[in-house]
Amino acid sequence: MTIYGFYIFDRHCECIYRQKWNQIDVFSDSSSAVSNDSSKEKSRSTNNDEEKLVFGVVFSLRNMVKKVAGNSEEFLSYSTSKYKLHFYETPSNIRMALLTSPNVENLVYVLHQVYATLYVEFVAKYPLYSGKSKDFSVRIQNRLFDATLDRFVRTLR
Repeated sequence: MTIYGFYIFDRHCECIYRQKWNQIDVFSDSSSAVSNDSSKEKSRSTNNDEEKLVFGVVFSLRNMVKKVAGNSEEFLSYSTSKYKLHFYETPSNIRMALLTSPNVENLVYVLHQVYATLYVEFVAKYPLYSGKSKDFSVRIQNRLFDATLDRFVRTLR
């Protein structure tokens, strides 16, 4: 199993956490070239665009599933030839997305475990993280959360 990336979105649809383990270019055209002068700015813009694309796909598919199947069904994952996206939404509207190789079974239970054991312990209970500052969401910057999540993901491989 290959894990490409992990995203956390808050209730305001902002990406508050992103971690990548294996590089795969699943969202952009591989033929685009980046000059050395603007590579940092392009990288920041590309990361922001990628976060928006992940949330947009999840939001659209989740709404489509609810309209087609009714409120009794949930959107859990979808797969393409390059990757599989696993999705978990908490009762407090924290949304988690995990990108893996396409041949992996559904990992919603893993996302639930990340939420219950790692996110709650290292982010929600962390007194210095408020989640919102004035009119914008604050990214999670907790080294203990990073290290524990990284260790946990490496055990899944």
